[in-house]
Amino acid sequence: MPLVNGVFVPLTLSEALEQIIEAAPVSIQFAPGNPPELILANMFAQASVLIDADAGAVLAALMSPTGALIDLQNPNNPRRSAKATTGYLVLTNATGADIVVPIDTVFTASTGQKYSIGATTVTVPANDTAECVVTAEETGIGGNIPANRTFSNSGGLDITATNPLPWLDGYDDESDALYLQRVIQEKSEYGAQVASVAAETELKKYYSAARMLINKSTSGQTVPVPLPGNGYNCVVRTPNGVNAPALEIAQIFDVLSRRFEFVNAQNEGSATHPVLGGTVYVSGTPQNYFFTPAQAVDMTITATILVRFADGTAQSEKISQANDFAAYFIRRLMSFFSGVDGTSTISFEQDEYEYPTETEIDFAGDVGQTDPIAPVFGIAQIRDLVSDLNTKKNTPQLFYDSCPSLEIVLDARVEYETPITMSLDPYDRQFINFLSDVLFSDDTSWFDRFAFVDPAKVFVTVRETA
Repeated sequence: MPLVNGVFVPLTLSEALEQIIEAAPVSIQFAPGNPPELILANMFAQASVLIDADAGAVLAALMSPTGALIDLQNPNNPRRSAKATTGYLVLTNATGADIVVPIDTVFTASTGQKYSIGATTVTVPANDTAECVVTAEETGIGGNIPANRTFSNSGGLDITATNPLPWLDGYDDESDALYLQRVIQEKSEYGAQVASVAAETELKKYYSAARMLINKSTSGQTVPVPLPGNGYNCVVRTPNGVNAPALEIAQIFDVLSRRFEFVNAQNEGSATHPVLGGTVYVSGTPQNYFFTPAQAVDMTITATILVRFADGTAQSEKISQANDFAAYFIRRLMSFFSGVDGTSTISFEQDEYEYPTETEIDFAGDVGQTDPIAPVFGIAQIRDLVSDLNTKKNTPQLFYDSCPSLEIVLDARVEYETPITMSLDPYDRQFINFLSDVLFSDDTSWFDRFAFVDPAKVFVTVRETA
């Protein structure tokens, strides 16, 4: 009860409910099946409701099965706030004179996203190239894009610009579901390793993904993950990977130097696993720290899905629901792996028509449900993403029959290394563990690789069957 002029004043149900909801953190979602009115009414019936300036927030937290309870239980591992994408551009000057890119120049990608160069200037030499780091004007995953986009610039400068690597480090405010998933994963995997958890948690405040791999034995190992004896291998996904400029990765070394004595780390790189290092002065003494930059694995996904339709379904409705069915599948893929903005072409085939109907559908990026570094999955698991209850509800006249053909080609983009093909064919690979499987010819794994979905590389054919 609120205190008014020194007297406790009783509240009605509606008044107390209003104060509860106003005091609730924004993360709380009052589910229809668990209405706050019912919870509050039960509390009133037990004479256990007291609302004052402090208790309102506490009661609001207790009314949510997730939401603020996760925040309260993880004070040292807070949820992530939205972050704008940062990326690295290569600027090309084909003229005979130097060109200066001024402060606050805005580069617009061919897909429409805008990025600012900020408070720096860059000089692009005549008939040469230069590099610069830009930040998305839009906060969140909307700024994540695939590699090799072209850019125009706000100053009308006679230069061309492109991003040689995908930009993937933008993310939205962490939802209850994603926050809960992350803290459970970290506690189950790293619960007994306090120092490594501290560093990994801190790194994830600044970078979209990070992993601490630990060797508790006294013997160093080289396969499948290079690790020194009683040491660590720190993998971090930065916007520009192995091409990251010093400013982009400085925070990594600062975290490693602050959180614990992280000196016994993997510090020797190779052609497949480059290592980046930096020097931090600790108590006036220069100390070297190292990390392994995470790199993208190209994924090309091809699927054929057989469906049937209810009698009397109009042709236009068949095309519409076939496109929706395929689009839901692609969105689930992007949520499973993480993905960038892009466009995919859906094909709809029917026996009575000679040529398929093709439709281009745009997709928004997705930061993914779990840490994208070194995923573990099987081809059957991906096939199970083809349909779910939500899809059935939204495509009521379409009936999923089967997925007779599904192929995923994974290419680590390393010279002389053969791409890996996963498919439903029993002679192809059925399961992959990026961390534990020997995937390179030097007997190492893809422990520092992450998979992401570019919709332009997803080819789905929906075929009507009798």
